[in-house]
Amino acid sequence: MSNTVEIVETPDVLHGQPRIEGTRLGVFMLGEMIRRGEWTAEEVIDEWDELTREHVEAVLEYYDGHPEEMEDHRRERNALLQEIDEREGNADRKQQDRSASNA
Repeated sequence: MSNTVEIVETPDVLHGQPRIEGTRLGVFMLGEMIRRGEWTAEEVIDEWDELTREHVEAVLEYYDGHPEEMEDHRRERNALLQEIDEREGNADRKQQDRSASNA
């Protein structure tokens, strides 16, 4: 992992999910965006001025190095989306999006 960029977990920020120290930017969110091809590393850096290539590399190293933890976050996200769909009466809403995220 990067010597200057730390990935931290603190219970009071992002519900304890791993994030880039000094930010509220989560490893799971950024890792999913990049690995699913929704954003490039360059687009992420352009969008968040405080991020550098080193930040993105640290995120991807953590994301790729902890597949079981990322799968847990993915399941939590999918369960939350399903709960929202059911509450709003959208049970059929983009089921393929969830399937694609599990691919």
